[in-house]
Amino acid sequence: MNKLSKRMKISVIIPVYNDPSGLKDTLNSLVEQNFSKDLFEIIVADNGSTDETFSVSESFIDRYPKLVRIVQENDIQSSYAARNKGIKEAEGLIITFIDADMTVEKDWLQKVVESLQKNQPDCLVCNLAVIHRGKSIFALYDKMVSFPIEQYVKEMHFTPVGCLTIYKEIFNKIGLFDSNLISGGDHEFGDRVYEAGYKISYAPDIVMQHPARCSPNKHLLKAFRVGRGLKQLSFYYPARYKKKYKNILDPRNFLPKMSILRFTRTMRGNKIWDEASCMQRILFYFIYWFCCLGSHLGYVYESLFGTKKKNAER
Repeated sequence: MNKLSKRMKISVIIPVYNDPSGLKDTLNSLVEQNFSKDLFEIIVADNGSTDETFSVSESFIDRYPKLVRIVQENDIQSSYAARNKGIKEAEGLIITFIDADMTVEKDWLQKVVESLQKNQPDCLVCNLAVIHRGKSIFALYDKMVSFPIEQYVKEMHFTPVGCLTIYKEIFNKIGLFDSNLISGGDHEFGDRVYEAGYKISYAPDIVMQHPARCSPNKHLLKAFRVGRGLKQLSFYYPARYKKKYKNILDPRNFLPKMSILRFTRTMRGNKIWDEASCMQRILFYFIYWFCCLGSHLGYVYESLFGTKKKNAER
């Protein structure tokens, strides 16, 4: 594999769908990088947005025509399909991903390059910090449970794509993301990377910011999407993910996966949990059950209307 050289270009890919505000925040943080503008490009991979998201992209292209460009994926509604489109159009030999609504400090790219030079990994994984303002119980819950990146990398051998940097030639060897998946594509791709023997390095000191989900609606939508992804994984990869198959009629699937005592033991040591009041802890558990239920409903939906339909079309 070609290791990092001083003049190797980096392509930063941002998948986005109907999120003009989040995209604007992300682009603002990227164009301010204290990194040579000749050595990176920013690719907005629009997934068929129907609001002013495209206009936000164009405004940045007008201001930074040599730095920012946009590609469109209008055929397949999937963040993985949008990323794949960006990868195909990328000029850089290094690909780094960031989600629309995430932000980074001005030295982010410089730190990424320094870590690639020092540790010589095939894939570099940055840390993700959930940020929130105010006292929303849903935001606190999100900050408490989301993105245990080090655990993902060391124990499960994958990472959320939004904090991944990888050499482009790896995609040429093991393939792109599975655009059939609405969720779980991070895990499926990570398994291929690990099985191919590539070196994955976690950089806890390179921190990217992700806004907290501050409402029950956002938590439910995420859980529902995750549930659909679990069913899709078991459908498309039955040999590898057969343990993810669930009987949609089993009443136990509508209950929390962990008892309140086990949940308490799991959360113990987390600063937010340890400092929470008794009432907050009860609410945290209710949100956890709410998300478990949402995930199973997503699994049921995909079983009845998603993969069942796709199977009939085969």
